[in-house]
Amino acid sequence: MRRVLLLAAIGLLTSCGSTSVGENPTLAPLATPPSSASDDVSCGDVVLDQGEQLTVAAAAELACLDRALEESRRAALTVTTPTAEGDPIVTSWQLTYDGTLTADIDSSKDRFGSEEHSHVSCGTVTELPDLTTCGRQQ
Repeated sequence: MRRVLLLAAIGLLTSCGSTSVGENPTLAPLATPPSSASDDVSCGDVVLDQGEQLTVAAAAELACLDRALEESRRAALTVTTPTAEGDPIVTSWQLTYDGTLTADIDSSKDRFGSEEHSHVSCGTVTELPDLTTCGRQQ
């Protein structure tokens, strides 16, 4: 009886061995996890003057955001634009590893405007859109 129990225990232990994906085609490799916080990219803070265009004044920062999109990395870019009266509107762009592009717009210092926070989404993008119109009603 002891011999039967010993053989059964050995059989159970050897059947619990690991197999690699190559040995068992039914096992799929694990998906690459999203980037960690250490992989986040800061594309900087841009402060535009009256009449400055984002694509000109922030070419390097936009290229950084575009590179992060191509590499499936999370990235952030903050753009401050003045109102006609010179009050700052701060837009914080966030790009996720899957290409979702969103922005939080802080108009709280706009004395003659809505003085509120709003959120826009460009959805999932495969190339960097025009940030001045993305997600906003035309």
